[in-house]
Amino acid sequence: MSMKTARGRWIATLTALAFAVAAMPAGLLAQTPSAKDIRPESLFPRSSSVQKAVPRSSLAIRQGDDAKKDVPSRTVKFRSEAGEPVTVTAIAVDPMSDAVAVAGDDHVIRIIDSTSLQTIEELTGHRDRIRTLSFHPENGRLVSAGNDGQLIIWDSKQDYAIRQRMEGTPAIARVRYSTDGNEIAAVGFDSEVFLIGKRVSDRPRLTCDCRDLRAIAYRDDQAMFVVAGRSGDLHLFDTKTTTLIGEFPIHKGRVDDVVFAPQSNIAISVGEDGRLVTFDTRTKEVIKRVSITSGKLFAATMLNSHWVAVAGSDNVIRVVNIDTGNVVAILEGHRGSVPTLAASGGYLFSGGFDATLRRWAVVDMEPTDERIAEGDSPEQRQ
Repeated sequence: MSMKTARGRWIATLTALAFAVAAMPAGLLAQTPSAKDIRPESLFPRSSSVQKAVPRSSLAIRQGDDAKKDVPSRTVKFRSEAGEPVTVTAIAVDPMSDAVAVAGDDHVIRIIDSTSLQTIEELTGHRDRIRTLSFHPENGRLVSAGNDGQLIIWDSKQDYAIRQRMEGTPAIARVRYSTDGNEIAAVGFDSEVFLIGKRVSDRPRLTCDCRDLRAIAYRDDQAMFVVAGRSGDLHLFDTKTTTLIGEFPIHKGRVDDVVFAPQSNIAISVGEDGRLVTFDTRTKEVIKRVSITSGKLFAATMLNSHWVAVAGSDNVIRVVNIDTGNVVAILEGHRGSVPTLAASGGYLFSGGFDATLRRWAVVDMEPTDERIAEGDSPEQRQ
């Protein structure tokens, strides 16, 4: 597969966006004109039927015969101060506690308990749609961003008080803490990749001619991070030097989410072409392109080392084995598009345009014979 050079669309210049994420001293991101909101693009339907003798790089999956169905879920509905149903726009799970952050279209972030699903805190401060949330891997801090040009860091150890508010950013589509928690990366409806962290300010500023970036993810070893968006290309960067390693066409149309398999070189992406793509960032090769739906895919999250949950415009969540490309479970219940997923502690959380948050137990997605062999059942779980 051919690789575009770093002299393509990405340009490196000096940055002044370096300060300690852990300490978060007062300061603001340099003001950048806000980008326009998302605009729908052409749909790229793909058949979900079985295909025989297809190449490894474009393997199609089976859609139903062997997949686990009738998976139960618990449902939560939120209401605004005016009593209106609240659409869930973003979810994040704290890996160090039972806290789940849920953003709604009323511009409020609700912190709920992952077991009881009761609301613990309600965080206000955003003035427009909150598109993205990310928890620090260790200290419980939560970063949020969206359409209002703000990036806010909330401190769970101080009742989620605002620790830092940065204004003047473009509309942000995705924020992510790095694996070690020392850096925040953000992308949005602008050409710039914001890198905010402890390192000195001699790292390059990253920009490109694509003004619609949607996804960013760090590999667990933190040697690399990836960025993707409207172009359908996956952009690989060296984390230490921020040098562009390469650009690779992986989707026909916008990429909406990218995640890494745990402790792996494999990046998993989903896009508006309805496909899931697994890409080896070490060999720089596509492993599989899997047709999931004739609609669009908006969200992906890893459930364990082998399973990824994906969801989008057809209201259905599918759990895919990334090794085989097979759908192992189909989760039904949402009555609207599912734009956001998050998982931790054996649970998958999903948010939909139907104004519901759902919680699914990963153990309920396993084939019945495997669960009997393991001596596990829903009644035995808490």
